[in-house]
Amino acid sequence: MNVESGKKTKMTKGCLIVHGLTASPATVAPLADALLKEGYRVATPLLAGHNGTLDDVGHSTWQQWYETVRVAYRELRRNVDVVYYAGLSLGALLGIKLAADEGWGVRAFALLSTPLTLSRWNNFLIPLARFTPLHHLIASTPKNWKHSVGDPEGLRMYQNSSFARFPSRAAFQLAELQGIVRRELPRVKNPLLLVHATQDRVSPYRNVALVQKLAGSETVDVTTLTHSQHVITLDAEKDAVAKAVIQFFKRH
Repeated sequence: MNVESGKKTKMTKGCLIVHGLTASPATVAPLADALLKEGYRVATPLLAGHNGTLDDVGHSTWQQWYETVRVAYRELRRNVDVVYYAGLSLGALLGIKLAADEGWGVRAFALLSTPLTLSRWNNFLIPLARFTPLHHLIASTPKNWKHSVGDPEGLRMYQNSSFARFPSRAAFQLAELQGIVRRELPRVKNPLLLVHATQDRVSPYRNVALVQKLAGSETVDVTTLTHSQHVITLDAEKDAVAKAVIQFFKRH
């Protein structure tokens, strides 16, 4: 896990930032850098299974991903007075799970490109592959880079810091976690910030309304992006993402 200190003065605030499936902490680096400049202590763990081969990712489970988050959370909490959380895609789902389990141990959550549901095609394809003999034939599928990041520079960064394919087993684990998070969202009472792009074709924008409907939080703020794809921490509006997250955390 990467833990960095921002300013040299004593830190009292920390933020746990978690990346998405088949990616790495480098994909959330612009947000981490912005929070460091604001004086936060930042932890950016690498999820279980993501430090080796694509096969390693495919054989990791959502429970192992979540344990990475829990360990990082406990370590960060020992070093700061107040903990915040920001998660991208899978990281957002893991954040909801953490909120349900830890409650007010985390002050507020920024959920970025939350995939409670996927595109209609993926919602059809994943169960088909998972519960039929197709799972023996489709070990992985290619990543659609155009649906990931629209900004050319951000896309190059994403290609250099993530796998080019999605293991089918990892997609099945994601689907299982989606179901658990949906059931546990009513238990979440923490302030939530939802940052989502209208052009997101991996995690459609309708996820915003779904989280708003299911969450038990009194505060659910929304920041809508119009010039980004799914990996909003690297896309054209990454500065707007960082600004929205920082302002939200300051209010809470």
